[in-house]
Amino acid sequence: MKRAVFFLVIGIFVALVLQPNLVAKTPEQNIRVPQVREDNPITNDDVSSIPSKRSIKIGIDAGHGGEDLGYTGNNEIPEKDINLEIAKQVGKKLRAAGYEVIYTREDDQVAHSDEASENASRLANMKAQNVDVLLSFQASNSNDATMKGFTIFTRPDPLSETLADEIGKELVTINVSTFTGVDTDHYSNFSILADPEVKTLLIDLGYLSNVEDYDQLQDPAYQEKIGQAITNAFNQAIE
Repeated sequence: MKRAVFFLVIGIFVALVLQPNLVAKTPEQNIRVPQVREDNPITNDDVSSIPSKRSIKIGIDAGHGGEDLGYTGNNEIPEKDINLEIAKQVGKKLRAAGYEVIYTREDDQVAHSDEASENASRLANMKAQNVDVLLSFQASNSNDATMKGFTIFTRPDPLSETLADEIGKELVTINVSTFTGVDTDHYSNFSILADPEVKTLLIDLGYLSNVEDYDQLQDPAYQEKIGQAITNAFNQAIE
C-alpha cells in the first residue's frame, strides 16, 4: 500500500512540475544564420575585407625618359631604359605585397625634354595624388671606369631616412655593388628632391660606366631581385 502511494505521488509530481518545464519554449538567441536568396545571391563583393596594414601610397619614378637618355655607353642600353625596367619591377613587387603604387612614367613618353622641368612636373603630379613616399631610380657614371657603388639621397626626414636605411640594408643582402651610404646633405643637387612636401628617395643604383655595375643593373633577373629587396625593406620599415 505504501509503495503504491509513493508511485502515485511521483506520477503527480512529474505531471504537474517536470512536464511543463520540459515543453517550455526555449528562449530565442541572437544568432545570425546565412540566408540563401535566389533573387539576390551573396557574392564575395558583399564580404567586408580587412584593411591592409600597408595602406600607404608609393610613387615610383624612373629617371630620365624621352629625349633625355641619361648615361649611355658604347652600344649599351641607355640609362632611361634601365631605370624604367627596374622601376617596373619594384612597382610590381610592391603591388604584390599589398601596397598602392603610382608611376611617374610607365613608358618612354615624357612631357618635357629637360630634366628639371620634367621632374618638377612629376613632383607636382605625385603631390596631387597624395603619395606618402616617392622612390626615384637613377644611375651614375664616371670617367673612372673603376668607380662603382650605390647611394641613396634624400632630405633629412625621419621617415625618409628610416626607409633609406632599410633599403640600403636589403640591397646589400643581394650584393648590389658597394653601398656608399645614405646622403642627406646634397639633396639640393637633384631636381627630383626639390619639393620638401613630397618625401622622396633618390636611389642611385650604381655606375653604368663600371662593367660590373652595368652588367648587374641591365640583367632582368637582377632587376627582379632589386624589386624584392626594396619590398622587403618596406615590410620591415612600415608597421
